[in-house]
Amino acid sequence: MIGPSAKSPAMLRFPRLAARDLDGRAITLPDAFAGSPNLVLVTFRREQQSTVDSWISWFDTISTTHPGFRCYEVPVLATRWSPARRFIDSGMARAVRGQEARRRTLTVYTDVRRVTDALAIDSTGTVAVLLVDADGGVRWRTTGPATVRAGHELLAVLAAGDTHDIPAGNRSPEVEQFEFAFEPRFRPMLAVIGITPGTAHLTLTPERLMARFGPWTCETAITNVREVCLTGPYRWFKAIGPRGSFVDRGLTFGTTTRRGVCVLLREPVTGLAPDGLLRHPGITLTLAEPDRFASSLRRRAGLE
Repeated sequence: MIGPSAKSPAMLRFPRLAARDLDGRAITLPDAFAGSPNLVLVTFRREQQSTVDSWISWFDTISTTHPGFRCYEVPVLATRWSPARRFIDSGMARAVRGQEARRRTLTVYTDVRRVTDALAIDSTGTVAVLLVDADGGVRWRTTGPATVRAGHELLAVLAAGDTHDIPAGNRSPEVEQFEFAFEPRFRPMLAVIGITPGTAHLTLTPERLMARFGPWTCETAITNVREVCLTGPYRWFKAIGPRGSFVDRGLTFGTTTRRGVCVLLREPVTGLAPDGLLRHPGITLTLAEPDRFASSLRRRAGLE
């Protein structure tokens, strides 16, 4: 679980997520967080509502003395619940009184790992409580219900103001997420095997590279990376989908034929076969921002 001192908050940024409020308005996070800053309560289970309520009560108590402060509840549900979204969200809306409360409850249907990876959340068994700046940076965080100690810590952070010395546009966040570049003609084929923009992403932390590709996952330590190079274009039958090379056993998570990044490893890792029978000395990833990803990974791995 996360806690106030588990990781320097400046290392984390709230991930970009498609969301809707309980009035049905489509929005994008963290852009829709209107406060300066924002108390964001990330939930994963229905029974966590009492924990959320404890923080909302605390917020209501102190909000009059912090006029720019805003509070949001962000229920995160797995992609498999998307077909029932209208039913689930309408049920939440019936239980919420007042338009203000409906508009500060922002539901997200996605691969839950997209959220937990970005925010370094180890368990979905409790509420993640975040203080998020207007630019999406996480200034403070804890878990669980509101307590006197946690409340005092958060008030101290609010009183200190924005302590980031580096301008928002120049920060180099320690946890970064990258989307895959989905070529439109291959989307239907990939969706059949569970690979969509909502289930495919890559996360870099200070220690790990984590590639999520629908049902497939490939992870390795940053220290295991020995070379990073831009590649492409590719032939579609060699690049699209989850693939293993018969020549060098390299793994490909492919969504486009245009460009990608090849990551070569010191020690092979699992990817297609999680039982360890097949191990890959490298992985090719067709990301939407290959140059930015390659530059960041090289820097983290000490290859620049």
